Amino acid sequence: MLFCYSCGMALSEKSYCTSCGAEVGRYKKILYMSNRYYNRGLEKAQIRDLTGAVEDLRQSLKLYKRNTQARNLLGLVYFEMGETVNAMAEWVLSEHYQKDKNIASDYIETLKTNAVLLDTINSSIKKYNQALNLCKQDSLDMAKISLKRVVSNNPRLINAHLLLALILMKEEDYSGAKKELILVRRIDRGNIRASMMMRMADENLNTDSKRKKKTTENSVTIQSGNDIIIQPNTRKENSFLNIFLNVAIGLLIGLLVGWFVLGPIRVNLQKSEENKELQNAYDEINLKNIKIDTVEKSLSSLTSEYESLKDKLNAYEGSNGTMEGYKYLMLAVTEYSKGNEADKNMIAQYLDKIDANAMGNSKDAEFTEVYAILKGYIGADVSASYYDKGYNAYRQQDYITALENFKKAVDYNPENVDAVYYLACTYLATNDLDNAKNYFNTVISLSPGSELGNKAANYIAEIDAK
Repeated sequence: MLFCYSCGMALSEKSYCTSCGAEVGRYKKILYMSNRYYNRGLEKAQIRDLTGAVEDLRQSLKLYKRNTQARNLLGLVYFEMGETVNAMAEWVLSEHYQKDKNIASDYIETLKTNAVLLDTINSSIKKYNQALNLCKQDSLDMAKISLKRVVSNNPRLINAHLLLALILMKEEDYSGAKKELILVRRIDRGNIRASMMMRMADENLNTDSKRKKKTTENSVTIQSGNDIIIQPNTRKENSFLNIFLNVAIGLLIGLLVGWFVLGPIRVNLQKSEENKELQNAYDEINLKNIKIDTVEKSLSSLTSEYESLKDKLNAYEGSNGTMEGYKYLMLAVTEYSKGNEADKNMIAQYLDKIDANAMGNSKDAEFTEVYAILKGYIGADVSASYYDKGYNAYRQQDYITALENFKKAVDYNPENVDAVYYLACTYLATNDLDNAKNYFNTVISLSPGSELGNKAANYIAEIDAK
């Protein structure tokens, strides 16, 4: 059943709400398309095409962000792929949009009470970041060791399997890379990167297999005790009598007609055979050159794929990068999920450690939305706390500390007029007139005609008179 976006009443088959009269025709179409993408994502998730399921579910949420069924399923898919931070973000948003009778609350509670799982996730993310840095420094051996520990502790972390497979392919261990890619395909059958890398690994394995097979066919292996002897695949079937007869007949024929009649023919035959052998040698060289070119092209393609994947994975690296931001966001969400017992100052500390530039460059809208929800939840209380610290520092003429705390107070609550006013006063005390005037104008717009607004106007007049 659909409900009106304006009044919340149940909708009928008509294109308008029978309760408030709002136009709901286009709204119904949007909900229909959102549910259609949700159903497609559900079908793909059931056959373990997780990548395809993520694409459809994200499209469903683009159409209607309050579709909590799609958001909860997307969180489950992320969790199955080892991306627990993304899963937590989706469930927190789902709980925000539907507070009652929402299975997302159970998911969050389960993770919150499982301290061992959370420690394992944090450890895996930390080691995965270390492996990325080691890859960037070309320390592939150390990165491989670190990634093996990651996939051992968190076997569903697909990105770790892919990076490990990429390193193994770089070392030409295509068999080992294929094993990692098979594990990825078991988790996510629709993973495009795994499919591409699997095809490249198979091509290189087939090339090596054909080369070894040709070498084996042209030789005979003999086991002698603990030694293996390889010799050409030829047989000697002539007995002593046959050799003797052949020699005798050859001598007789040579004496009678060989020298005078067959001599020129023999010479021509030898030249023909030599030319034929030479042509065969040329053909074999050309064939080997073609194979070498094929292998070189394959290695070039592999190198290009390696660089491409490394660039994509580098988006997750860095102490202040997106992955590090996800870690602190998850810690903030965990504290937020405690409800009335949540420590808002602790949440503020986690949010302060998230790099605002990295968050701004992220294409993950859910990350930004969760960040905004948490910031709004603690804004007023944390802003007041920072204001008190800044005011005490301002009275002691410690303008550096005062400026830092007033900025944070305004950041968490831009409508805290007291914090804005004293931030302007601090800039004025440090002779930063442009910023002082800017924030005094903000005070006037927030509280026109008030005592602080009048003081701010007087300060602006003094600044303009200088």
